[in-house]
Amino acid sequence: MADTAAVFLSALLAFLIMHPDVGSTWPWPRYAGAVLLATITFLTYGFANHFYDWRHFSEQIAQTSKAFGAILVAFGALLLTGFMLKWTENFSRLWIGSWFALLSVYILVSRLVLTWYLDKLPDGLVHHRQAIILGAGENGQNILKHLSRFKGHGIKVTGFVDDRCTRLPTNQTKVPLLGGTDELERLVCEKGIDLVIIAMPWSAYDRIRQLLKKLSNWAIDIYMAPEQLGLLYADRPVYRIGGMHVLSLEDRPIDEWHAVIKRAEDLAIALPAVLLLSPFLALVALAIRLESKGNPIFVQKRYGFNNNLIDVYKFRSMYTDLTDINAEKLTERNDPRVTRIGHFIRCTSIDELPQLFNVIQGTMSIVGPRPHATRAKAGNRLYQEAVDLYASRHRVKPGVTGWAQCHGWRGETDTEEKIIKRVEHDLYYINNWSIFLDLLTILKTLKLLFTKDEHAF
Repeated sequence: MADTAAVFLSALLAFLIMHPDVGSTWPWPRYAGAVLLATITFLTYGFANHFYDWRHFSEQIAQTSKAFGAILVAFGALLLTGFMLKWTENFSRLWIGSWFALLSVYILVSRLVLTWYLDKLPDGLVHHRQAIILGAGENGQNILKHLSRFKGHGIKVTGFVDDRCTRLPTNQTKVPLLGGTDELERLVCEKGIDLVIIAMPWSAYDRIRQLLKKLSNWAIDIYMAPEQLGLLYADRPVYRIGGMHVLSLEDRPIDEWHAVIKRAEDLAIALPAVLLLSPFLALVALAIRLESKGNPIFVQKRYGFNNNLIDVYKFRSMYTDLTDINAEKLTERNDPRVTRIGHFIRCTSIDELPQLFNVIQGTMSIVGPRPHATRAKAGNRLYQEAVDLYASRHRVKPGVTGWAQCHGWRGETDTEEKIIKRVEHDLYYINNWSIFLDLLTILKTLKLLFTKDEHAF
């Protein structure tokens, strides 16, 4: 109710500030219609995102950014409607801006004050859901510990109910054992229990069904608590697929529309780059061919998306008869296998430019973890043997450049620490991917092209 009143009053106050002498000349119907549209949109967004869900009220109040999101949606809908109906000229832009500012101030101040007030209130004056945990075993104890970390959800555990209460040590729980399941009716009636959390093993199918049948006679919420694995991944989202709820243990890092956006980004960079660099690429290929015999393009099998082998293109930087197709021996400083042209193109990363064709094919991206050869080693161990999470870097397409490379983790991997650091940076990129991170990586890479890199040889 306060939010609804604030939308109306902030609009009125904004107009009165601009026109203190306003009277009957103000076009009330038109402006009232705009305010009504913004209010309906604001409240619809708020209820859809559970702003006023009393079960999570304290938590929602503390997340001020969500309320600001509702303001943006409300004013966005208002501006879109005005644009489509060609009504924007009928409203004062200064009025809309002032209204937006006043409502934003209200949201910030009201949420901060209410958060402070709720934190200061004694427990007895704050409404909590009265809950009991059915099952005082190990899983019940874990559920209690987990709930204690989320006081903002307003759940107060009154105690445990367990038929084994006489066999459990009294010091096992931080809340009391209230009795066996035959006490449930009395507890619901006398202690105002409105939530029962069943923390029994899911394998106790028959017993849970019996208790559920008994509990369903009362107006209470009945929740089935997760077991140890569910608590371990308690921060993961729950989806509904095929008519059932499933716990998402791991999401694809770049999925659905994100994958479409990244593919568009790759093509938007790779296609113009190939067209502009074609004469230069031809000159490099000619120089390689004139210095030593063999194809100027070197094709090597490397690990790509989902650990599949892909053909990766590079300008040949070694003598043909000394080329190590599986990279069992990584390039070293002053490596005699590297040609003069090869040394130059490796130091300047020009040898990687043919991978733009990999990007166009769709086997690589502009930015991503660098693809590694199948037999590449760190020290004397294969990469996948040296790093446990090595295969996780293949959850996205490999890149022409990557977050690890623009932070100095490129070149030889003569120690396991170097590949560990490289993988750490790759996983950071995967877990935090965004278009902004891609652009930042590209800018850092361009900067490296104009600075000498001691790791490039």
